[in-house]
Amino acid sequence: MLHSTKTMYLDMSQVQARMNQLNHVILPARIRTGLELAGKKLMQDTVVGLPTTPIHRPNYPIMSMRQAGELRASGAVFVDGVKKADSMQYRETATGKYQPQTYGGTPISKLSHEACVVFNAPYAATQHESFPTKTESGAGMKYMGDKLHNNAPEYIAIVVRTIKL
Repeated sequence: MLHSTKTMYLDMSQVQARMNQLNHVILPARIRTGLELAGKKLMQDTVVGLPTTPIHRPNYPIMSMRQAGELRASGAVFVDGVKKADSMQYRETATGKYQPQTYGGTPISKLSHEACVVFNAPYAATQHESFPTKTESGAGMKYMGDKLHNNAPEYIAIVVRTIKL
């Protein structure tokens, strides 16, 4: 008796090509879009939500040589090291001289994605961490940290909605 053997091949090349496209093109693009939208929302909330980013530093006259709003005008959103937005629309009479043009953060790992919201004025961290008396009512300490803490689920949801296929 002769036995005949049949060999079957399943061609997975199209499936592999589609999975490769999903993993290396589609999902990274969606992740970057979600991070950009969440970063823009955080930047907006930081400037207009209470406590707001201060317009004036304490102890200087409003009509001084320093332009009001430089701290607000120094905000920017970077996604994977690429600038996606700025806060110039909140600048009051500021010049925007502290607006960052390039990403200055830590290196981003090859297989990860990062959104970075930065306020670049030289006194940004000091205003965030101290000076409880602000020249604008409603401005104050933790103007950024409070938003991250209180609104984190909203920012995460923005990214999740954008990634969802």
